[in-house]
Amino acid sequence: MSDRASGRSGHSRIATRAALLLAVLGLVAGPAAPPAAAADGLTITTPFPSVVARPGSTAIFKLTLSSNQDGEVKLATAGVPSGWNATFAGGGLTVTGAMVTRKTPVDINLNVEVPGDATDTSATIRVQATGPQGTTTLPLTVDVQQKAGGAVTLTSDYPELKGPSTSTFAFNLTLKNGGTEESTFAIATQAPADWTVTAKPSGQAQATSAVVAAGGSTTIAVTALPPKQIDAGTTTITVTATGGGTSASADLNVVVTGSYSMDVSGPNGILSTTANAGSATDFQLSITNTGTAALTNLTPDFTAPTGWTVTYDQESIASVAPNETATLTASITPVGDAITGDYNVTMSVKAEEASGSATIRVKVETPAFWWIAGILLIALVLVGLWWVFRTYGRR
Repeated sequence: MSDRASGRSGHSRIATRAALLLAVLGLVAGPAAPPAAAADGLTITTPFPSVVARPGSTAIFKLTLSSNQDGEVKLATAGVPSGWNATFAGGGLTVTGAMVTRKTPVDINLNVEVPGDATDTSATIRVQATGPQGTTTLPLTVDVQQKAGGAVTLTSDYPELKGPSTSTFAFNLTLKNGGTEESTFAIATQAPADWTVTAKPSGQAQATSAVVAAGGSTTIAVTALPPKQIDAGTTTITVTATGGGTSASADLNVVVTGSYSMDVSGPNGILSTTANAGSATDFQLSITNTGTAALTNLTPDFTAPTGWTVTYDQESIASVAPNETATLTASITPVGDAITGDYNVTMSVKAEEASGSATIRVKVETPAFWWIAGILLIALVLVGLWWVFRTYGRR
């Protein structure tokens, strides 16, 4: 068969010969070279080469060094932005290298500290590992975001409490760290100067800061004590937790219904009176509201010696406004056989909001008619004796 007739076969023979020639040339040239960026047999890897971090936080890369030869591997970084700090850590120490064997890879952390004033940006840091085989490089990326990770929150189940000024207001707040790393949070409060406010982690009497794991939470106990004399109204207390390059705050409202106190006294401050045994004597009791809110449903009571009685002209008083005075008239009756002397009678008044009392000194005197009767009796005796001596004295 002519060459023209067998043209297709001729082309096939040419292609085959060309393939054989290329194969021979490939054998002569040898196998393809590995990438220039990697040392043969030395590797450095990480499961997460790109991370997101907040300003003021630390980005942590977990690195693994592997080698097909035993020897020391030196570590270095390149491309660290100005003001940032990058260190290697292993075994609880800051390190610059590690002994790597063929059978045992070594785990090392690269800690990248991001300054607090860093703006939203992206930085590529190159980790260089140099061993007996040469140098290999691993690029790592840190994306700085102001709102990286979950938010840090400070919340209260009961953000508002109500009561009198004599109350101690207690709040329980939950501090949640939604970030990606453990952080220490300083706790601070802002309240009026005359208030006593404390905030501390629950169960810690002296601590002023709390360590919260990433994704964890803790309870902050807040107590607020208002001044004794305070007008009714609402006071806002702000609690702030600061740490990990961020902060969270919560506003707590304390509704003070006012201060409640009273003064119980006698007329013009006099706390004494006189009485006759078995006879009633009146004593006027003054009740002054010394607080800043009204006193309601005031009821009087007393404590007196056995057998004595005390009654009031009013069983109760509906209310007494601040700085106002109400009066009660008490009728005090000593027991009939009381001997002359001083006795104490305690008069008390109790309102829904407060109470007060005063101790009254009661001087018991013998009634005047007994003195008169005694004198008359003595006179009669003397007259009788005079008559006896006059009548029978001459015999």
